[in-house]
Amino acid sequence: MMDRDKIKGFSLIELLITLSILSILLAVSLPNFQDTVESINTNSQAKLLMTTLSLARSEAIKRGTNVAICPTDNGLDCREGVWSSGWMVFVDTNGDATGGAGSVDVGDIVIRVYERLGSGSALTFTGELIQYNNLGFSVSNSVQTLKLCPSTNNALNAHAVVIGLSGRGRRVEAGLTCP
Repeated sequence: MMDRDKIKGFSLIELLITLSILSILLAVSLPNFQDTVESINTNSQAKLLMTTLSLARSEAIKRGTNVAICPTDNGLDCREGVWSSGWMVFVDTNGDATGGAGSVDVGDIVIRVYERLGSGSALTFTGELIQYNNLGFSVSNSVQTLKLCPSTNNALNAHAVVIGLSGRGRRVEAGLTCP
């Protein structure tokens, strides 16, 4: 006869109970996990925008000329209103950039091109172009806002970068609305 103390393993009932408890815990925690991942994504994208502003500002000061940031979908020229498709930083040597097609012309130097935002986030901007002068100040006469909304349009996970008249950006995480 076999001794029960020597038998090692789980019965089918024990295994089914364990799996059902695990699936209940997973079902409860998964929505919160997805929300956390979405918040982390928009947070990292806002940091990338802040880095872009710092790059453009420092290049404007270093080169002693206007440096602009505009939306692009091909990395060669600006295209109005497509911020979610990517953006580029370039030296606007003749100061004629408008944010639309033809802004990057002969003599302008493309510094960096940023690809499309990941995870389906939407990036909107209150203007068409961000531009810095040779002192690192914003050329715009108004406060400008870049707003990131996640694909779910959950305003709690939205982030914004507000560009003041001095040209410095600051992050905003509360009080935002998504379409």
